[in-house]
Amino acid sequence: MLNIISMLLTFVFNAIKYLLEFLTIIILGVVGAILYALPWLLRVVALLLWLGGDYLGITLIQTIYAPFSPAIPMIALQFAVILVSVGWLLIILSKNSRLVWGGMTAGGLFISGVSFGSIWLLSHWRYADLFFRVLPPALFSVLLIYETIRLRSMHRNRNTQLESGLDEPEKTASDLLEIKPVVTQ
Repeated sequence: MLNIISMLLTFVFNAIKYLLEFLTIIILGVVGAILYALPWLLRVVALLLWLGGDYLGITLIQTIYAPFSPAIPMIALQFAVILVSVGWLLIILSKNSRLVWGGMTAGGLFISGVSFGSIWLLSHWRYADLFFRVLPPALFSVLLIYETIRLRSMHRNRNTQLESGLDEPEKTASDLLEIKPVVTQ
């Protein structure tokens, strides 16, 4: 009888040992698969944060401007959110393409933060509605003034170059830097 009990205990301990080894292999396999897929999972998270930030920005525009704006200007403001987001991504791509995933994450987090901050501002500040009504025309006016001054200065500089005979400043600078060999006999 003791022999049968000892055989059963040995069998149970071996079964538990094999089960623990099996579970250890399964757990290590899952951890290895997660570590192997981690770069792609982080890229998916970056993409979701970027798209989520854009969604929150578009929803913010709709929340703030839908009660008193017609549909077309509101759609234009929502398109501005998309334009800023894609423009940020293109700037990151032009500077260093290895930073695109971090740039997407940072852009999504920034737009999300601005969205949450604006919603908080709307609920806690009495004059926030007036501020957000004045903000788009004020920014557009500042942009137009800046572009007008910039284009006038470019136009004046071009006119002064034409009057002084300097049609191509790059050509004159390259003529000054050009080294001509001296022939000696």
